[in-house]
Amino acid sequence: MPSPSASFIDIAALAVSVLGLIGLLFAFLQFRLSRKANEVSAQAARSSFVLEIHKWLREDSDEVRLFYRLDYGSKSEAFKFDPNKFPHSEDEQNLDAMLYKLVFVGGLLRRGVLDLNEIAWMKFVVSTVMENREIQAYLRWLQTPGQIPGHSEFVDAVFLYQKLQKNPFDRSDVLEEYIESAET
Repeated sequence: MPSPSASFIDIAALAVSVLGLIGLLFAFLQFRLSRKANEVSAQAARSSFVLEIHKWLREDSDEVRLFYRLDYGSKSEAFKFDPNKFPHSEDEQNLDAMLYKLVFVGGLLRRGVLDLNEIAWMKFVVSTVMENREIQAYLRWLQTPGQIPGHSEFVDAVFLYQKLQKNPFDRSDVLEEYIESAET
C-alpha cells in the first residue's frame, strides 16, 4: 500500500488543529457566557435581597411610627429619650429593633456582601436615626457605668452611617465616641 503524501498529512494535521482551536474558542465563549449569566443572576439575587431589606425596614408599623417621631424632631410628639422612663418601654423595643436592622445591614456592608451603591437609598433613613440627638443620648447612656460600659451592639449601625456620609467631616462626635468606647 502506498504511503499517503506529505501534503495530505499536513492538511489533515492543519484541519485537526483548526478544529481544536475552534473547539477551544467555543469553550472560551461558553465560559464567558456562563460567567456573565452567573453575574446577572447574582445581581438579581442581590437586588431582590435589597428589596427585602427595604420591606423589612417598613414592615413594623410601630417602628415606622417611631421613625416618623425621629424625623419630625421639633414636633410635640417627637421622640425624647428619658433614661428614667425608657428602659423596658415600647419605645426601647422599637428603637432597638430599628437599630438592630441597621446593624444587620452595616454588618453585610462591612463584610462586602452588600455594596455601598446598593444601599445608598438608605442614607435618609440611617441619617434620620443616627443623627437624632435623642438617639445619640441613648447610645451615650448605654455605655455609662450604670448600664453597659463598652456597649458595642450598635457599632455596625454607626459604621453604616459613617459609610453613607459623603463628607467625613459631617460625622458626629457622639457616634465617634460610641465606637471608641465600644469593646470590640
